[in-house]
Amino acid sequence: MAKIGELLLQKKLITPDQLQLALKESQKTGEILGKVLVRMKLIKQEQLLELLADQLGLVYYASLKDISISEDVIKAVPAKFVWHYKFMPLKIKGKVLIVAVSDPLAVWLMEDLKLHLGYDVERVLATDDEILVAIRRYYGVGAETIEEILTQEKKDNVKQEQPRYEDIEDVEKTAQDASVIKLVNQILSEAVNARATDIHIEPFRDKVRVRQRIDGILYDMRVPEEVRYLHAALVSRIKILSHLNVVEKRLPQDGRAIIKIQDKQVDLRISIIPSLYGESAVIRILPVHLLFNLDDLGFSPQDLKLIEGMTQKPHGIIFLTGPTGSGKTTTLYACLSKLNKDAVKIVTIEDPIEYELMGVTQFQVRPEIGLTFANTLRSILRHDPDIMMIGEVRDLETAELSIRTALTGHLIFSTLHTNDAASGATRLMDIGIEPYLVASSVNAFISQRLVRTICPNCKEERKDKTLLADVFKNMKVYQGKGCDKCKFIGYTGRTAIYEILLVEDKIRELILSKASAAQIKKAAREMGFKTLEDSGIERVRQGLTTPEEVLRVAELGE
Repeated sequence: MAKIGELLLQKKLITPDQLQLALKESQKTGEILGKVLVRMKLIKQEQLLELLADQLGLVYYASLKDISISEDVIKAVPAKFVWHYKFMPLKIKGKVLIVAVSDPLAVWLMEDLKLHLGYDVERVLATDDEILVAIRRYYGVGAETIEEILTQEKKDNVKQEQPRYEDIEDVEKTAQDASVIKLVNQILSEAVNARATDIHIEPFRDKVRVRQRIDGILYDMRVPEEVRYLHAALVSRIKILSHLNVVEKRLPQDGRAIIKIQDKQVDLRISIIPSLYGESAVIRILPVHLLFNLDDLGFSPQDLKLIEGMTQKPHGIIFLTGPTGSGKTTTLYACLSKLNKDAVKIVTIEDPIEYELMGVTQFQVRPEIGLTFANTLRSILRHDPDIMMIGEVRDLETAELSIRTALTGHLIFSTLHTNDAASGATRLMDIGIEPYLVASSVNAFISQRLVRTICPNCKEERKDKTLLADVFKNMKVYQGKGCDKCKFIGYTGRTAIYEILLVEDKIRELILSKASAAQIKKAAREMGFKTLEDSGIERVRQGLTTPEEVLRVAELGE
């Protein structure tokens, strides 16, 4: 049988010099040649496994995703074996267990499985990445940790049930166990890897659902059903992590923690509320250090100039409008980052402070002690700011103070919860602000939404357009087929669609006459105003997103 090095040379996958270098490394470390070549990145693991499959007469699977694995197979092989030996059980034929392995020379694996499970083992080959993806898919995040905890509890004769209030001391001790800490870390690590922004842990009568929000959409995070037995311990661990009161289970609690995951520092914002079957926890994941750049948010070059022109004005208010999760705060931070110079003082009032901005003084409001937006704003004016950001205008007092501050020579950024830019002026008047104050203080209303962008790795042109709205039928429309890079979703990342309503003379006149949002929008369109829908259609035309995404966040023909 030819040696692996000779085969690689014959197929011209490596050079003789590279082989000699790898052989020396193999002799020094004791690793087999194939693993050394992969570690030194001289060949890919796929290439090595294809050769080994030919050499040993085994089957090589480039992908395990299309293989359907029955629940009986998963139940027959404990998670602790799968994670310890890093293999994936595929099928059971009588007394033979077919498993996917990445190291065909690990004979001890077959012996151990036969000893502990009673099966003869038949091997097929697959890469480490394919095996790990399959393990997570079928066994769930932290499966081996949950199995380990529950096995230990059985040994200690601890009942597998939700702890009662009087059992809180035991739950707190359990939350400090290394295995529960590991389980929480595994859930967090999986979410960070998936680019999730939020983790939702929700208890119900017979199950605990764990979900993660990726690019604005919630997806189930595969976890074993047995996680329901550990719900109280999980929540207690999250409370300990964020310095919350472990004993208090009747009132909502909010906290935060900064942790390090895979060499990334992330900021966790934690909210816990009591629900019918236990405490529901939501963890928001934010990077501690994030660079904000207006150029990266999806604004066209013309609109970037427009926004930069507005931010250079010495006074006035710029309002960003849109629902929660539409990217308003990110755009505001990008504007502040652009203006953050030594010559100006920038102060923000936020609830909560989402990201840290170096060189910017940031205030967190605390309504429970009387530190509201309005009260904080009064104090901040004595700090001689040039530019201010007020997280949200929620009431008449905050709105009046913000407008009067803008009229006295300050540039202010803030947000409003309205569906479009034209509704911003009418919302302020509904709050109780006089039309003349709105007309004289506001520079612009910017409304925006976030749409998911098509995965560039699996992007393809859509042939069937029969179900599309008429506006999309005469243009090239693309979609994501689904691939490893996007986890078969078809989308990766998000971009903004937006509309910018400048408060110019014609618009001021309409505001002063208390015109409706529809009248303001109609007049603005006659002046060349581009709506959210126009922006969304342009994103589809550019091949960045799909018609479905635009329709998800905006209505055509408004």
